[in-house]
Amino acid sequence: MLRHKQSLLTVVTLASFTLVAVAKNTKLTGKIVGYDVMHHTSKSASAVQNQEVVILETSNPKQKYLKVMFSSFGTTQIEEKYFDGSQPLTTDAFRDHSCDEKTPTFVSQVTLQEIAQTYLLTDAFKTQRPGRIKNLKCYVAIYKKKK
Repeated sequence: MLRHKQSLLTVVTLASFTLVAVAKNTKLTGKIVGYDVMHHTSKSASAVQNQEVVILETSNPKQKYLKVMFSSFGTTQIEEKYFDGSQPLTTDAFRDHSCDEKTPTFVSQVTLQEIAQTYLLTDAFKTQRPGRIKNLKCYVAIYKKKK
């Protein structure tokens, strides 16, 4: 019975990696409009992967705003220079429907009551907030080791 469970787990793991490998990769470029403060400030230098979640403003009028999730070991998933919203960030990513979001909330300052499920606006977007976003499509960034 144990051997059967191990075999099944191996098959499921291989299938998952295969799906990720054949998923259509997309190159995304945009400026960071806002970021999830909870993920940004609660990083650990342990053996656990940390996550960064940002909203990008793209030049595509059909899909002006995108949610992008970055995961990796270490405490830096995105260089700090991108968090003021003035420089465009480019990453390879694949579409993940499971993390799409309806009507995200943006704030200029975070309070304890608003810290969960809100995005802190970057300096470049505090004066020109994004309009109401009905459906925020989500992408997962593909981690690449720095050379």
